[in-house]
Amino acid sequence: MGRTVKQPKKFIVSCRVDDEEMRLLVERARSSHTSISELLRRSLELCEEHPALEKRHASATYA
Repeated sequence: MGRTVKQPKKFIVSCRVDDEEMRLLVERARSSHTSISELLRRSLELCEEHPALEKRHASATYA
């Protein structure tokens, strides 16, 4: 049996990325001394804390 955690993660999110996106994810995770999963969780938290930044980036990316 695995260890007990405070907030168990029961969902798996999957997405396709290209070589450059994967390189960036790995690079950022390594420089932060964390996993890609934790990096994405932190990114989601930042989007929640700063919704104006999220909208600005989304409009630039998908316009």
